[in-house]
Amino acid sequence: MQYRYVSYIFARGFKPWFICSLILYSFITGSDATAENFLSRWDQTLFDRIYDAPPHQQPTWTVMESISDFGDYRAVMGASALLMAYGSDSHRETGKLLFSAYMGAGTITFGMKRLLGRKRPLDETLGNPAMPSGHASITFSVATILGYRYPKWRIPLYIGAGLVSFSRVYLGRHYTSDVVVGAAIGTATGVLVWHNRTTLLKLKWEF
Repeated sequence: MQYRYVSYIFARGFKPWFICSLILYSFITGSDATAENFLSRWDQTLFDRIYDAPPHQQPTWTVMESISDFGDYRAVMGASALLMAYGSDSHRETGKLLFSAYMGAGTITFGMKRLLGRKRPLDETLGNPAMPSGHASITFSVATILGYRYPKWRIPLYIGAGLVSFSRVYLGRHYTSDVVVGAAIGTATGVLVWHNRTTLLKLKWEF
């Protein structure tokens, strides 16, 4: 598939959001992931209050795991592919916009993870970096696109994205700041894609 629309998204607005996210992260953690300052202590305090440490509270833990799965990239990829392949013209356009938002948010999230290299709350080694949260960036990009497409559902969609983000902290996978930055990236990407939808939909989509 051609990825010209990804280059277009980057050219039209990713750089400012990337810089803003880096600035926010520097205030939270300082020069490294273990830096001690007011905001990093606040981040740790929130995590300690939200995280359900073992023994886990059932059935809340199971519910949170199920909610978290809605932010999995495979769910978004599958839904986008189905809409583009089998939906009406309107649904195919929605699928293309969702896929564009996913690609944009996913690319910047992956890049920041590798650049910032923040450890997850319960990991002693770096493993899969925490900052920003991929689940948060994906779900908020989806909520933004669908919120524009179906305005009556905007609030429930954002509540759902917020629950997915909350679940990541509850399950011990992220700090609060990870999901906040991820949500900002996803929302910004969704807004950018929506306001440039006319150009994006005119691009040649080939699989």
